[in-house]
Amino acid sequence: MPIDDLDYPAAIAYLYSLINYERTGDTTPFQFRLQRMRRLIDLLDLAGVAGEAIPVVHIAGTKGKGSTATMVAAMLTSAGIRTGLYTSPHLADLEERFVVDSEMPTRSEMVGLVRAVREVATNLANQGAGSPTFFELTTAIALLHFKNRACQAVVLEVGLGGLLDSTNVCFPTVTAITSIGLDHQQILGNTLAEIAAQKAGIIKSGVPVVSGVRAGDAATVIAKTAEQVGAPLFQIGRDFDFRLEPDSAGWRADLTLIPNREPIRRRDGWDLALPGLHQGQNASLACVILDLLGQAGTLTRLEDQAVGLARVRCAGRIERFDLRDGTEVILDTSHNVESISALCEFLESQPGERRITVIFGTSRDKPYRGMLERLAALADRIILTRYHANPRYRDPVDLLAAVPNADVAVIEEYPEAAFSRARAETVSPHHQIVICGSFFLAAEILPLLKPVTKRQDA
Repeated sequence: MPIDDLDYPAAIAYLYSLINYERTGDTTPFQFRLQRMRRLIDLLDLAGVAGEAIPVVHIAGTKGKGSTATMVAAMLTSAGIRTGLYTSPHLADLEERFVVDSEMPTRSEMVGLVRAVREVATNLANQGAGSPTFFELTTAIALLHFKNRACQAVVLEVGLGGLLDSTNVCFPTVTAITSIGLDHQQILGNTLAEIAAQKAGIIKSGVPVVSGVRAGDAATVIAKTAEQVGAPLFQIGRDFDFRLEPDSAGWRADLTLIPNREPIRRRDGWDLALPGLHQGQNASLACVILDLLGQAGTLTRLEDQAVGLARVRCAGRIERFDLRDGTEVILDTSHNVESISALCEFLESQPGERRITVIFGTSRDKPYRGMLERLAALADRIILTRYHANPRYRDPVDLLAAVPNADVAVIEEYPEAAFSRARAETVSPHHQIVICGSFFLAAEILPLLKPVTKRQDA
């Protein structure tokens, strides 16, 4: 299709076609892809919005990076700073990846953005640089959108790893590594130290880095990298810590940030709308990032930060839906052992007796045994299923061996059948349906929840 004839469906289809291109075997070396990303930045004149002219926060981590990035952006927006936020993946709409002050681009904006990057991508391919990948072009789209919207700050979430991620062409004001866990081992390495080395690749000379990794080999790798490049390191458990006091229902909490080093400021009893102890850690990292931005000249009042933190929402992060029939559904995008454990810890902390049915589906490259072992210790019933929109799914029959002693059903049809089964088996008002294991599964079940929701709380 000629570029001038591009409409919204064609624009989105073009971007998704690049995922298929990657799967069919782009032989271009990965390092060269980073060089190609730099060419995209130059050709689209995006260096200013990538950090040369405005503050940029760059966040990596196995889990928590999306929530932390969203909190940082929410606090900056609350302070009156027009802020662009780039995250991945998305749940319902591709535009969720590119928001300015919590607002997605319009369809007409998306068409214009895709048209601009497609023209540059075509020129690069014709010059022998290879076709840019989906992640390279979505990163370019994010930065171009932020430039068009005259953003005054940008928050970038790493897509995968850090060292060779397409976002690692930015010029950050602050970097952060939220956590290190075993995920994407086929790309990042088989040990925590190897994975930490990839994520520590975002650390830059003279740029402060905030770390949520308390100890172990991963913490050592991050500390050594920061020392080698001359980046001031602010580590949880050493330079700051936090305390979280959940309310009686467990859905909100009071956060206290405890500083042990300047310029970190104390926060006492701040309202946190995102449930779970892990979100307390993410919020503490976000607050420290704001303090370091302030030290670099982007000043925000504590009162504005507190308002932003209290209002923040993260779709698919222990997101609650109260259905009209009284059933409580929790949708969570957890897809590795660490994030599943965080979900289970939250569920175990809730008051009262509950019967829990878990709907679980995951991808072939995920550690399904560890995830299901943790879930089986908590759930009364497990329904194994699969998503359909992406070929990366693991057949639910293959998952059975991981839960030999659990009450299990296998439903290979569309997730709608698994959700219908779980609802049909609801036996009391104290029944919870928990959906987890994959972003793709959450994305396919989310549309089923909204029409039957009585009230939605984050």
